[in-house]
Amino acid sequence: MDWWPRDIGLFRDPKLRSVRQEFGVLGPYIYECLLDIAYGDKGYYINYSGRGREDVLWQLSEYVAGRYAVPVETIANVIDRLVECELFSDGLYKRGFITSKRMQMSYFIATLGRSGVQINFDIWLPTEEEMREKNPSGKSFVLQSFISWREKHITGQETAVSQPESTHSTEQDSTGENSIVQHSREQQSSAPASALADELEELLGCRFDKNFCLELARLQKLGMQKEVFLDAARQTNDKTPRSPAAYFRTVLQSCERDGILTAADLGATRAKPIEQSRPKPQDDGGYLSPTNLHGSSCGQENAPLADWEEAWLAQKAEIRKRRQEAIERGEEVD
Repeated sequence: MDWWPRDIGLFRDPKLRSVRQEFGVLGPYIYECLLDIAYGDKGYYINYSGRGREDVLWQLSEYVAGRYAVPVETIANVIDRLVECELFSDGLYKRGFITSKRMQMSYFIATLGRSGVQINFDIWLPTEEEMREKNPSGKSFVLQSFISWREKHITGQETAVSQPESTHSTEQDSTGENSIVQHSREQQSSAPASALADELEELLGCRFDKNFCLELARLQKLGMQKEVFLDAARQTNDKTPRSPAAYFRTVLQSCERDGILTAADLGATRAKPIEQSRPKPQDDGGYLSPTNLHGSSCGQENAPLADWEEAWLAQKAEIRKRRQEAIERGEEVD
């Protein structure tokens, strides 16, 4: 979408009240930024799993950049609270999507005149009746596609039910067995993740939110070994940041980006000569700068700085300069 309609009184929405009380203006601002990201990309949802989640958090980090940096952990917590307050669909959020019926209806209205729109109706929330209220003629391409998709879906279900009883019983037993096997696999995969999260929380002396616990499980499924998690925890404790969880999460993101998943990968990285001219990682209140990421044991030592990284460093240098000038004037500095 090239533009999107903004509801009058959006910030007065009662659902935003608790978010605003907890995070101030950051809450509604991030909510509006998420709408902007969704409408400008997919149109009616945001992919918030794996690399998509990382991209969204860094994009929001740029949106909220200013004199005082907002930790990525705080941004993720704001998104969690927006979901808890029912501003986004909780069920689809757990599946890795940020979306809502309000967002999808806005997209539906904006595309009434289009003759071709690709929609994933598995995550579509508006009903036929709700769409017909906005399009009484029923000529909307999205509405017609939805009706066709629903009819095929229902027909497929009826065909499965009308199969011979013996076949149905066999398939039912098979489905039940598959469900048990799948449940067993989920238990096996979640148990190690939970145990690892408990161990890491004890090492770091902090608590992880449920979103980060899911992230740990995803990294384990990706093939990241326990040694990598422990090494990232060691790096975090060496820096003693104000927000250990945020620092730890960023180190893990750097490891995933650079393909460091096993103990062998760690050994190969440590064997590389360290370029002394590169700046060393510094604690920045629980928020790692791009330079810090390259300087960590999971980073690439010779990776060139991008333009936005140079701007970030210049911004931090200006902040340090102002703080020093304030100290010299005898002013109180937080």
